[in-house]
Amino acid sequence: MNWIMQIQLERMCGKLEFDIIYNQDCIDGMKLIPDNSIDLIVTDPPYGIKYQSKFRPKTEKFAVLKNDDNDLRFVSYLEMFRILKQNACCIVFASWKNFAYDYMELEKLFSIKNTIIWFKKGGGMGDLKHSLSTDYEIAIVCHKGKCPIRGKRDGSVWEVARMNPNNMQHPTQKPTELIERLIEKFSDEGDIVLDPFIGSGTTAVAAVNTNRHYIGFEVDETYFNVSLQRLDKAEGKGRMNI
Repeated sequence: MNWIMQIQLERMCGKLEFDIIYNQDCIDGMKLIPDNSIDLIVTDPPYGIKYQSKFRPKTEKFAVLKNDDNDLRFVSYLEMFRILKQNACCIVFASWKNFAYDYMELEKLFSIKNTIIWFKKGGGMGDLKHSLSTDYEIAIVCHKGKCPIRGKRDGSVWEVARMNPNNMQHPTQKPTELIERLIEKFSDEGDIVLDPFIGSGTTAVAAVNTNRHYIGFEVDETYFNVSLQRLDKAEGKGRMNI
């Protein structure tokens, strides 16, 4: 076997190569990944509420997200559980509007140890007269077995400033700093991090920045192309040899 073929085999996870984002449906993609082969999953799936960001001016609004009018994510949880390694972690972001449904579905598969409250120092517009500002989001921390935390034991409220809406390339884009912190808390360098709903590529960028490998799926071609552009910049800075 020549050295080029050896490197290619070493970069395979089942029928998929890692350090790549795939422009395809995540359920079809995950079926190509072997059982018990992913070290960490971090994802922000469509919430099934036809979400459309209202931060931007009307002429610049993001389109309604694909697959945000159904419960596709519940089917994806079955595949996530299958491909996640034993004693590893799956972190799923949820809105307060759908949190109860996702918690119940995830609890059928995983052991839920915590929910992390992301305090983002500012909420959306909404009903200014009758509702409080939604200045947080929820991340459900799901274990397959018992995943050890890395480093010190933090609290469950994480204060990370939300992104400036003018700099967002996806309507639900999370700060890279937040995803990096999750990756470092629940995985090791050289691990494979999966995001089945990778959007504009933040999880992949965070994986590169923290010296992990990544696999991502994004069905929307527009956001898929954005993710590739962001990765070009991130990987251009140089990745340690992992």
